[in-house]
Formats: sequence, structure tokens, C-alpha cells
Amino acid sequence: MQSRSARLPLILFPLLGLLMLAGCGYVERVDYWEPRIGPQEIATDAPVFRNAPVISLYPTNSPPAPLSAIFYPPRVTQPVDNPLVLGHALGRIFWQTWNQTLVFPTLVYEEETQWPGLPRALDRARALDVDLIIRAEIPYFLSGGSRGTTGISLYTEIFEVEGGQRVWIMEHSGRMEPQPRRDFIIAHHTRRLPVEPIYSIMTLLACDLAMHVGQWNNGWERVQACR
Repeated sequence: MQSRSARLPLILFPLLGLLMLAGCGYVERVDYWEPRIGPQEIATDAPVFRNAPVISLYPTNSPPAPLSAIFYPPRVTQPVDNPLVLGHALGRIFWQTWNQTLVFPTLVYEEETQWPGLPRALDRARALDVDLIIRAEIPYFLSGGSRGTTGISLYTEIFEVEGGQRVWIMEHSGRMEPQPRRDFIIAHHTRRLPVEPIYSIMTLLACDLAMHVGQWNNGWERVQACR
């Protein structure tokens, strides 16, 4: 039989081990950090604010077959730096949008020229054997970049080549603007502007007009929403 003194180490060592484990567990509980979910940062793309285009003149009957057209760069009438360069750039966006939506089977862009006046434009259209002439103006333009408000207004008219009469008059405008960060309990919301908001605005304005002219020229039963 073992003496009491001999059994004491056998009892102390397991007890010390348990105390050490308990102490380690206690330290771990003190240092344990549980992450909490705080307000999240949410950014959404800024919308293009616009109303329906104002169409003050339009044909009552659709053509028997889709017509072709020639398009001149818009004339920027508001005083800006390099209005010719700006007009040509905006005109290319307009032209690309109308080509993508298939408004006309043929749409010629006279990118290297300016509006020559109706008589000379009619001569040019007849030489190219197209049916319509599209002329546009930019009476208002404001560029705020990716931090400020950007806006544009667009005036468009279409002439038929055969008689030289104006058959469409359309006006449209749109804008994109920033918004101060809005703080909610679970999120912070900011409105994200593109690097070149004018591209987004011009694309949508041109698309809206394309739906009206394309429906007339092609007899579309459905018109897609421009977004």
C-alpha cells in the first residue's frame, strides 16, 4: 500500500494540469473578439433624369418601305470651348445609337462636315440617293464630370429629300446629378456617376427619339424601353 506522501504527487500533477488548462481557457475568453456588422457602403449608378420627348411635328403615315437618311453633326449653339469638336463627338453617339437600333437601313454620317444649309444638304442627299436629312442642335450643354451635374438638351428635325419639306421636329433633354451620401442605420448610400456622364445622357436621348422614328419608318409593333 502506498503512503499518503507517495500518492500526493499523483494528485497534484493532474490538478496543476487542470488549473493550467483552465487558466489558458480563461485567457482565450478574455482576448476573444467577435466582429460586428456595421453600416455597409452601398453605391448605385446615377440615373438619367428625363421626360418624354416633345414631338411637335411628325408624319401621319408610314412609308411603304423603310427609308434611308443622312445625318449631320449637331450644331452646339451654347457658347462652349471647341463647339465643333463637341458637336462631332455628340453626333457620333447619336449616329451609333440610331444604327444600333436599326432606325434606317442606311444612315450616312457626314462626320467631316458641318450643316451646309438646306439647299446644299438636299443636293448632297440626292447625290447619295438617300431619302431623308437629319439635322440637330444642342442649345444647352453643361458638363459636371464625375462629380457635378451634367445636362444636355437636343433639338432634332428631319427633312424629306423629294420635296424638301420638314416632316419631324423633336426636342428632348436629360441630366445626371450627384447626390450627397445618405446615412441609414444599416448602410451608407452614395450615387455613382460615370466618368463621362454626357455619353450616357446622349445615348438615352438618341434612343428615345430613335424609337419614335424607327416605329414610323419600319412599322415596329413593339418599341423597346431605352435604359
